[in-house]
Amino acid sequence: MTSDNAYNALILSGLKGVGPSTIEKVLGLSSYPLKTALELCEYAYELRKNSLTVEQFDEARKYADFQVDMASKNDTRVISLLDAEFPKTLMASGVRLAVLYVKGNVGALNIPSVAVIGTREPTPHGEEITKRITDWMVQQGWAIVSGLALGCDSIAHKQAIESGGKTIAVMAHGLQTISPSRNKDLATSILSSDGALVSEFGFDIKPAPTNFVIRDKTQSALSRGVIMIQSDVVGGSLHASRAAIKDLRPLIVPFPTYKDIAHSESKISANLLLASDDAIGKCNLLKCASAGLENLHIIRRKEEYGRMLEILSRGLSQ
Repeated sequence: MTSDNAYNALILSGLKGVGPSTIEKVLGLSSYPLKTALELCEYAYELRKNSLTVEQFDEARKYADFQVDMASKNDTRVISLLDAEFPKTLMASGVRLAVLYVKGNVGALNIPSVAVIGTREPTPHGEEITKRITDWMVQQGWAIVSGLALGCDSIAHKQAIESGGKTIAVMAHGLQTISPSRNKDLATSILSSDGALVSEFGFDIKPAPTNFVIRDKTQSALSRGVIMIQSDVVGGSLHASRAAIKDLRPLIVPFPTYKDIAHSESKISANLLLASDDAIGKCNLLKCASAGLENLHIIRRKEEYGRMLEILSRGLSQ
């Protein structure tokens, strides 16, 4: 099912040169409900100092119709930023999206959630800490957001399901496919466990490197904070970590075990830097000013999980 708001947002999304920020302005018009789709498109082009042609409007409408048809065939909801189901955490973030494609439990997007992310090649301790933290957060009633990637992401999704919780997989492509393909069964388990698959990409979009960077930032935007289990200093997990800091949301980083440190494991290098006293190095890694480090929190033992929950819960009623 696609709401009228979402359909109009899809039409606007189909216009070349019109992005989420412009769409948000157009749909924010006080007279919006009285406007036709054509009038909305004309106004969007006026904001960009351009004129809308009949051909451009027809192409945009064809794009929207295609997305609606594919959504119906793939049991997917399309929701817009004006719909009640649109995630409030996303609205409060720096990520601007006009629509979201959601397969599964749309309601899962508005329960307290935390992103649990990390390297595709965790150490044994990384695997264990992913399971332990995920289970603990689920027991506190939180949903787990991750990216369905191999490694920490898959472990977090699986543990959330095993612990009886809900988990949300944020995809880097249209929901007509699953990437990586070996996680198709996991995606099915997420849906059967009252979770959701979510994407900002339409059904004509295939996986691409730039999409994964965009997806990583959206994981943070959908969450109250980010728990980065393990990463090296060039890991993809840093995209979501930086996004959390930029949005003034908690970034929680477990301190590595002394065994991993002794073995000079490469996948903990970011953890070690973020736990160090090197403020300049931390700012360079997170691409933030020194004030941003106030939202960086290091946890060293299980007894600190209560503090972690307290940090993530700040502003929960806002």
